[in-house]
Amino acid sequence: MLDRPDRVPRRARARRSRTAWTVDRRFAVLRWSIVGVWTALLVGRIVVVSTAPQTDLTFFGVAELVAVSVGVAGVVVAVVRARAIRRRRADEALASAIRRIDPTVWLVPAAPTPELRQDVQRARPETTLGERVTWAFGATEASLWELEERRATRLLVIRWSRMVHVGVEDVLGERTASAVAMHYVRPDDTAAVATFFVRSSPGSRRLLGRGPRLERLVADLARERIVV
Repeated sequence: MLDRPDRVPRRARARRSRTAWTVDRRFAVLRWSIVGVWTALLVGRIVVVSTAPQTDLTFFGVAELVAVSVGVAGVVVAVVRARAIRRRRADEALASAIRRIDPTVWLVPAAPTPELRQDVQRARPETTLGERVTWAFGATEASLWELEERRATRLLVIRWSRMVHVGVEDVLGERTASAVAMHYVRPDDTAAVATFFVRSSPGSRRLLGRGPRLERLVADLARERIVV
């Protein structure tokens, strides 16, 4: 049940298909608009040169330079946006799969630290952690999830009753981000710590540093631990 494939409901699939088609169509419109402008400028230059060779072509040179610059910038922006949309869809698919298993959890988009990679490697030697993961915090446990192709996989489970302390730690080599550290006791009664970076939103690569959002998350986690 934990590793069942992510079967998206029919309505969600249809909505996602419409969204994907819209993005593809926008990219195609942008691409062909750029080609059309370049073609119009080229044809205009040819017509002017053939009909009035003495005409100053500075305007066409400037217009072509502007068109090329705008076109390149537009393509770069479109590619970056498309990648961000794909990352967000992956996070949304994982969130949907997790909530089908437990609709009461609250989800936190995260990125693993070296410590978390080692912890997961120790618990699941066959698993290589990716760059984006999601924490699901429920009434009795915290669980770490990752999306492998279309499969939602639960990689690590920490019972709140085994949690000792939750805090924020600075990670060596990361100047802009701080990590949430959950100190807990493994089932074999050995001490462990799971640290992770918090991404600013689903699909985003930006990591949160010290501030109100990170402090609020730590306070909520500490409150869960105390209540249980």
